[in-house]
Order: sequence, then structure tokens, then C-alpha cells
Amino acid sequence: MGHGTVKQPQAKVNKQVPTTGSTHKHTGSSQKQHGGKPGGSGEKPAPPPKVAPGRTMGREKAIIWEDDNDVDFEDITFVVPIVISVIILLVFFLRKYIRWTVPCQSSNRIDGKTVVITGANTGIGRATATELARRGGRVVMGCRDRKKGEAVAIQIRTKTHNPDVYCYELDLASLTSIKEFVDDFNNREPTLHVLINNAAYMGPQSTTMDGYERCFGVNYLGHFYLTYLLKDKLRRGAPSRVINLISDTYSKARLNFDDLPLTPYDIKQAYARSKLCMVMFTSELHRRLAGDIIHVYGVHPGWVCTDILRNWPGVAGNILRTVSRVLFKSPEDGSQTVLFCAVGEKMREMSGKVLENCNIFKVKNYAKDREQCERLWNLSLNLCGLESDIPADKRDPGEKGPPAAVQDVGPREAEPKKEK
Repeated sequence: MGHGTVKQPQAKVNKQVPTTGSTHKHTGSSQKQHGGKPGGSGEKPAPPPKVAPGRTMGREKAIIWEDDNDVDFEDITFVVPIVISVIILLVFFLRKYIRWTVPCQSSNRIDGKTVVITGANTGIGRATATELARRGGRVVMGCRDRKKGEAVAIQIRTKTHNPDVYCYELDLASLTSIKEFVDDFNNREPTLHVLINNAAYMGPQSTTMDGYERCFGVNYLGHFYLTYLLKDKLRRGAPSRVINLISDTYSKARLNFDDLPLTPYDIKQAYARSKLCMVMFTSELHRRLAGDIIHVYGVHPGWVCTDILRNWPGVAGNILRTVSRVLFKSPEDGSQTVLFCAVGEKMREMSGKVLENCNIFKVKNYAKDREQCERLWNLSLNLCGLESDIPADKRDPGEKGPPAAVQDVGPREAEPKKEK
């Protein structure tokens, strides 16, 4: 029993102090207890206990960490709040940047002046119609859905106390509907002072009633045809204004006159191409109508939360719609530059240019190329069944009849059928 009590503390000492020096000290003390000298009895001293290198290294590391007072970054509860805070901060500043807006710098009223706005039942068009009605304008809303448009017109009349807000049916995907809208407008209105080409489509591949690719047909060709048919009313209302809504995405597109159907089809490319056409149309229309004191402006409203993304399919569409609600401008903010172009003073020098946040927006040179703009103009006349401005002896062979570039786009059967 006595020997057992002596061995137990020795074992504890060996475990607590695994180093060689401490082991020798313990051996010497045990030799003194027995009254012997080291090696005196001929017995070899007990070797020090072996400690696994891994265990020793691990304990040394643990001691170093404790001595240096370092933080264990493996603890995820410390890292996650920092990451979340950084993300929230980035989103906050990104939202501020995207939503930065210069308000309309003019408080002018437009009492007695007539304004036509396409796509005016929602988004930027609705916000613009509301503000122009508040400023005394006679607002004509061109809407594809007559019932929805009339409901919005009633709300605007009630909100602004302006009874001169009307809704006409206008489907920019149909040349026949555009012609009927213009005939109806000509019968009711003597003049036109401001035309705002706002409506747009973005979505899966489809065609207009006349067989053209829908983005190209609605966003550009329909507005071209509408503006062309209303130019006499604009001359009577001179000085008058035409405002075309464009997008900075135009810079990502190139116009291939031999591939109007856009094969292979891509939603972003189709939309960008249609906005490139609107930039070119703005430049060419200014050159042709400046002498009639009709000023033409392009407006890039920025990234605005509207219904333009409602047709984007799949999960990507859901994500984009959610992001737009969080980050993008409101329609009221997006309409400020449009309002500035509609009611601002001393705007003559800005005609033919594109504006953003009430300032001139620099446009790529290829989008202002005169030869390409003229070619697009004359192609558009042919697509709409109008007479080309180019003399017959100077036209390309493919432009003497329906242009060869659009033979694969689709038939234009809607107009003849309805006329019968």
C-alpha cells in the first residue's frame, strides 16, 4: 500500500511535465530518497517518457495562441455579422447611385397645349401624364388596353382636377391600329404640341401583327410610323417637340440590315437594337424637321422600376423584378428628364441630342452616322408601306419593291384584311 501511494504522484508529475530536464530532476530526487548516487548502484536511470510529436506541437500552438491573445477566426459567429454589414452598406450606396436624379428644373405650365403619350397607363408614361395634366396640358393617352387606360385616365383627372385627360386605343404592334389612332386624333384635335414616344416591349421572341420582330416593331417601327403620320399636326403646333425614350443599352447593339428577325434571338440584344434604332431615329428626325421648328430629343431615364420586365421569363425574370423594386428609380423620378424636355425653356440648342438627368448624354458616333441613319429611315418607310424619300433611279435594287432585307421577317397581312 505504501509503495502504491508513492507511485501515483510520480505518474502525475511525469504527465504534467513531459520535458527531459524535469524527468532527470525527478530521477535524481528518487535516487536521493534511496540514498544512492547516479550510477552508483550500476542501474541505469529510467529514460524520459516519449511524447508524440503531434501532441507536443499542438499544445505548443495552443500555448502560443493563448499568449498572443489572437482571435480564432474559425468561429463563424464573429465573421457573419461583418459580411452582412458590408453587403448592406454596398447595397445602400449602390441604391443611392442608381436612384440619383436631377429633378425637372422648369415649373412652366402648358395650359391649352396638346400632348400625346404612348404607353401612358403605367410606369414613366403614367407619371409623365399625371404631371403634365397637373400643369394644365390636354393629355391624350395612347394605350393598347382601352379599359385599363380609361381607368387610369379617370384617376388622373380626379387627382389633378384636369378634365382634359383622354385615352385612345393604340397598339404599336399593329400598323393598322396606329393608322386608326391617327385618324381618330386628327378628327378630334386641331394641333399637337408634344409627342412622347414612351411605350416599349421586352420579352421572349414574338412578332407583331405585321410579322416583324416584336421589340423592333413596337419599340421603334411603331413609333416611327406614328411620328411620321402626326408630323403635319406637329407642324401646326410649332414650335413643337418630339421626345423619344431610349436606353443606354443601345451601345451594346449593332444594326444588321440583313438580319431584322435577329437570329439567334436574345432578349437583351433585341431590346438594345430597338433602342439603337430610336437613337438613330432621333438624330435623323431632327435633321429632317428642324426647319419646321419641331425639336426632337432623346431621353435616357436611367434604371426605372416599371412593367418593362413583366414578360421576362423564368427565375431570371423573378430576380430582375425583385432587384428593380429594391434598387431602381421610381417612375416619378424616371420621368423628370422627360418633363424637362416637354416644358423646359431654351431647349432649341439641345434638339437632336440625348439627355439624362436633364443634361446632355454623350452618344456613340456610330449611332449618329448620317448614312446609316438615312438608310434606316428609308427602310422604315418601306416597312410601313410608305413612299421612299430616295428617288427611284438612285435606290438600291432591293428597295424598288419591298426591301429584300425584310423578306424573311413575315407577311404584312393585317392591314389589307381589316380594310376589306
